Amino acid sequence: MTKNLQEIDGLTENDLELVNALQLAPRASWSDLSVILGVHATTLARRWEHITNAGLARISIAPGPGMAAQMEMAFIELTCRNSQVIQVADELFKDHRTMTIQFIAGSAHLLVTVAAPGQSLADFLLTTIGSLDGVLHYSVRTVTDQLMDASNWHFRALPPAAMRKLYLLASKPESREGGVRVAMDEIDQEILRSLSISGRMGFKEIAHRAGITPPAAARRVNRLIGGNYINVRCDIVRHSLGRNVSAVFWGSMSPDDILLIDRNIAAELPEIRIMVAVTGANNIHMVVWLNNPSESLAVERKILRAIPGLTIDDRRIVLRTFKYNGARITESGLFGEVLPVGF
Repeated sequence: MTKNLQEIDGLTENDLELVNALQLAPRASWSDLSVILGVHATTLARRWEHITNAGLARISIAPGPGMAAQMEMAFIELTCRNSQVIQVADELFKDHRTMTIQFIAGSAHLLVTVAAPGQSLADFLLTTIGSLDGVLHYSVRTVTDQLMDASNWHFRALPPAAMRKLYLLASKPESREGGVRVAMDEIDQEILRSLSISGRMGFKEIAHRAGITPPAAARRVNRLIGGNYINVRCDIVRHSLGRNVSAVFWGSMSPDDILLIDRNIAAELPEIRIMVAVTGANNIHMVVWLNNPSESLAVERKILRAIPGLTIDDRRIVLRTFKYNGARITESGLFGEVLPVGF
């Protein structure tokens, strides 16, 4: 059957299938992906290079449960002087602890996602935020549990049989050493910086950057991934999926109801990008992707039906994203310059 190759913002349907495959198995070899997708490995590599060079998608890393337990993660709302919002966003972009920076419609101007190693959140707030002349006020919600992880989110451009094979490929024993505790050192930090630039970076290049041998690099990378210290993820720009709007919902649940959330419910709620438990009057933070703002109420109703005990108490539309998981987002919504992570 001939496939429809109509382009969606520069991505063909074949490109979307490749991105979907990399969402499910982000570090799989081109040869392994070739067998599942039925496309020559060289063609896949060339196509991915085109996609990343165009800023349409990227593979990076985010803290997993093992890493999150050793750091302070938070969502910080900043109220700024109107004339200095962009200046504040530009200054915060340079800080390795800021993962995402968004301009939101509401009482605050910026929503900043922070991953602060050790006990450095206080320093970030008192020193970094405190030194910014354009910031008038801030409020903080500290992350206490990851309920739906963006690393597990994917759209469904592939048939179920192909997705099952990719799930198996991603969980090969040699790349998953679950339960191993990692004693982080400077070499691991350099590996994290490399993977945050390109989550598909090969062991040879990682080894060169870290000053170790490729086999040692492979062992360390597999240990970091297998021990759930990092999640490797493939992100795609929203408008390539027709999801032109990002919104933030804040809600409330009792601790007992949070324990009852089905962690596999994400398949029923593809609109939810992430869902985490946080401190504050509203203890649930969600990011949802919408086709347009008018979908917000319908998506709210769908979420409330699917998650018993949840109330949604506040919501914000994201007007512009300055930084997303370490990458600068251009005014046209594409991935640009990447700042290596600092965790």
